Amino acid sequence: MRYMSSRKIDDFEAFKIYLGMRNHFSKEYDYTKYKGGSRVKIESYQNRKDKRTFEELSRRYDKKSLEEFLLSVFLNVTESGNLAVSRNEFMWTKNLLDKETQEIYKNWKKRLHSIKYLFTNDSEKLFMVGTEREIEFNDLFRSIDGDYPLIVQMEKNGEICFETLVIFNMIFNFVDNVRINDTTYWPIYIKKVKDYSSFLTVDIEYYVGVIKTLLIEDYYENYGKFI
Repeated sequence: MRYMSSRKIDDFEAFKIYLGMRNHFSKEYDYTKYKGGSRVKIESYQNRKDKRTFEELSRRYDKKSLEEFLLSVFLNVTESGNLAVSRNEFMWTKNLLDKETQEIYKNWKKRLHSIKYLFTNDSEKLFMVGTEREIEFNDLFRSIDGDYPLIVQMEKNGEICFETLVIFNMIFNFVDNVRINDTTYWPIYIKKVKDYSSFLTVDIEYYVGVIKTLLIEDYYENYGKFI
């Protein structure tokens, strides 16, 4: 993962990391660009009623693990379009210590550990469905009749994982070119894809190779237009 280092932190730094990650997913702020910096006075932190949450987080995690944990949680929060419980509290901090958030983090780590396998398997599914519906390769990533592209539909339905879609977008950069009727959720979804891309470090050449290997003959001619 991009810009993540393992070292011990105190509760105030845990709070600043939380703020930075929250801003990354709820505002026009790049946590990786600013190296996690979040300007906040310690006096403001001392007056918060949820200090114990950050004291506990600093005991449970080092810097890298806390960043990964918060990344997995915020990705999950935005998954259903629940982008802002409110603009002031992107997510209630008390929920950060729940068993549910620990499970979210655990499942996220499993996906990342198996990302190469998942991407290959998901790509096979995507290409198979595209073949069955006689959809040209380019159109797997385009809106047809104002609907979500097939790859997005499959991700939203849980047929492929979100990481697979993000990697496809890192290769083809298709989300900015999609024009659909949904003007409410789609901008949130695009931001989520881009926000995650800031952290996801992958070997693009490897995944391009996977795509080339899996592409069936019907898609191959169109595929060349993307690379």
